[in-house]
Amino acid sequence: MELDLGQVRAFVTAAEELHFGRAAERLHVSQQALSKRVGKLEESLSARLFDRSTQRVELTRAGERFLPYAIDALAAADAAVESLRESRQTVRVDVLDERLAPMQLVRHALRRQEDLPIEVSMRHGLPNALPALHSGEADAAFGRVHSLAPRELAELDHQLVLLEPLALLVSRDHPLAAADSVALAFLRDFPLWAPIGGAVAEWAGYLEEFAGAWGSHVDFSGPSLSLDHLVDDVAARPDVATLVGGRMQLPPTSGATVVYLTDPTPVYPWSLVWLKGRRHHLLSTLLDAFTQGFAWPHDVWLAEADRTGLSA
Repeated sequence: MELDLGQVRAFVTAAEELHFGRAAERLHVSQQALSKRVGKLEESLSARLFDRSTQRVELTRAGERFLPYAIDALAAADAAVESLRESRQTVRVDVLDERLAPMQLVRHALRRQEDLPIEVSMRHGLPNALPALHSGEADAAFGRVHSLAPRELAELDHQLVLLEPLALLVSRDHPLAAADSVALAFLRDFPLWAPIGGAVAEWAGYLEEFAGAWGSHVDFSGPSLSLDHLVDDVAARPDVATLVGGRMQLPPTSGATVVYLTDPTPVYPWSLVWLKGRRHHLLSTLLDAFTQGFAWPHDVWLAEADRTGLSA
């Protein structure tokens, strides 16, 4: 008989957790999908591997005997895949969206090393990129890494590559539009609008932490459909401002503009993350290219979760 490695991985993860819900979270699948994989494996082996009840999950004797061999089989398969990955030249990186800072970092890297073989994808958020990292569809991804759950973070290696200064996006008719910069505390006198319905979870979390830390009145109502849609909405509303990455590229015909923030400058921490044990052989070259020539800002505000994580 031939073993299905996806089913074997589901069994091993469930055996490590002895909890199907937690195992499903680790594999980024539904609990129902995990149960089906384990059930199909048990059917193909003609053996029950788990004793399951509403109270607990335990390995059967057959499961205990099968587990070490299953672990060895997965290790051999992962090693085989890794041997091919070492010879593959292209490194695949998820950049979230073409208008955001990670895409600029990729362009910056290519200007410094034109022959750097890199492919980009845009899955619109680090949580959305995690399944691709686990499946091998992506080698690395950008994101605010300390917004992840501890269990997810424990499976990743990461390196901070950019503290991006944030700015106000305002209509060209907004009272602050003519200013080069404003002090952060000054925002308490101006309404902020940050539609986060459907927004990238890590960005939505950052905005909520920012509002809580600075006592700003932020209207979070409205859908977050796309960056272009947000720019158009702000351009049409001279009564509001919203926070954006200072490196975000605006459409050339936009009716909006950016005003930078100071004293301190809020920054968004972009890290490059990859799965532990799956470091692409070009990753060091890529990280060096990302960080060359970028000065880190001083007098910054970071959300507490990010500051704690960076100093850990």
